[in-house]
Amino acid sequence: MTAKRAEATNSALMTLDAVMFDFDGVIVESNTIKTEAFRDLFANEREHVDAIVALHRRHAGVSRLVKFDMIYRAILRRPLAADERDELGARFQRMVMEKVVACPMVPGALELLQSLAGCVPMAVVSGTPEGELREIVMRRGLEKFFFSISGTPRTKPEIVSALLKDNGWRADRVLMVGDAIEDLNGAQANGVPFVGRVPKSDANPFPADIPAVEDLSGVAGAIERLARPVIH
Repeated sequence: MTAKRAEATNSALMTLDAVMFDFDGVIVESNTIKTEAFRDLFANEREHVDAIVALHRRHAGVSRLVKFDMIYRAILRRPLAADERDELGARFQRMVMEKVVACPMVPGALELLQSLAGCVPMAVVSGTPEGELREIVMRRGLEKFFFSISGTPRTKPEIVSALLKDNGWRADRVLMVGDAIEDLNGAQANGVPFVGRVPKSDANPFPADIPAVEDLSGVAGAIERLARPVIH
């Protein structure tokens, strides 16, 4: 970020109460890791594995435990006991933990976090189980950037609502950055402005009126554009 851009961004941040980020696919490039884990977890369901992976992608940002229920109900069409679901979750965590700790950050993410640190509170709002999420953030040395780190079992609309209420943040003075429709739902359910992260190689899942960036280096400009209208 240039000195001129940093100055403009810092000025725009004065009009914001907070910035919220999804984690997978927004802070770190872990979406492929999670997708392959779903494929490996259900590798024995050869006739259904492609449909299972498609469901996972379609419901990006939703708790994996909720996805397991959806998979068994809509695709495998057999009951899933609570202990079986928990075991699937534990196996999934073992598959992904070390890989997510080690994977690259989204381009521009570290620079953005560094530029926002000390200027505005930042929060993680993720579909990853909260204990697992906190461990990953800490092991990556990113916890110093975040005022709050929140994950499932709460939904994203619930987490965003609680953050607004507990901290007295005005919805129109908060920005959320995400890469999935569930992230957008969490923002819109609470009246929070939203910016979507859409990698160049991916189809844009968001409505045409939702601003989108290829990586986190584009968020500084989005902050400047979205911050101006919230000045009262």
